Amino acid sequence: MLVSTLLVTMMAVPGLALFYGGLVRAKNMLSVLMQVLVVFSLIVVLWMIYGYSLAFGGAGAVIGGLDKLFLSGVGPDSLAATFSEGVAIPEHVFVAFQATFAGITCALIVGSLAERVKFSAVLLFSALWFTLCYLPIAHMVWGEGGYLLDKGALDFAGGTVVHINAGVAGLVGAWLLGKRLGYGREAMPPHNLPLTLVGAALLWVGWF
Repeated sequence: MLVSTLLVTMMAVPGLALFYGGLVRAKNMLSVLMQVLVVFSLIVVLWMIYGYSLAFGGAGAVIGGLDKLFLSGVGPDSLAATFSEGVAIPEHVFVAFQATFAGITCALIVGSLAERVKFSAVLLFSALWFTLCYLPIAHMVWGEGGYLLDKGALDFAGGTVVHINAGVAGLVGAWLLGKRLGYGREAMPPHNLPLTLVGAALLWVGWF
């Protein structure tokens, strides 16, 4: 599980950052790289403060509780259950693994907003979306007593929590923001496709 945690981190930074960075224009490359890095880092911090508690603390149908706020009760000897019956792992490792999923999910949306949103707006949106959208879905699918989990949902890799969740958010964001300024009037070729290829390769390795 710890190796998987490192691989998911690699998928986001540098994998996703390079993938998006190569697709935008040269003048926006550093901005996109920083957005992915900072969004991922911000979400990991928020995850440790209250995200883990709301996603995996308590047994509500839609959202967890605050009993694990600031990782309260998570110690060297505490264990976390897995999807394999009777198999538990150190809770610190589970917290870290799930933190990378939360971080990369929010970072995925950056690509849909690239070149059209200010840095501060991306950070604000990411924090709000993480709190209001990601955490409830994560709890319902993965958390004890979660509504979808109790209905028989099986989603270890995050098809619902990560991909559908981020995909819908990205689609709505792109639709609301509209086209980039100058689209259709000036050329907007990708800045560096080799970087995109490297990023895609890292995503591919991390995923499989």
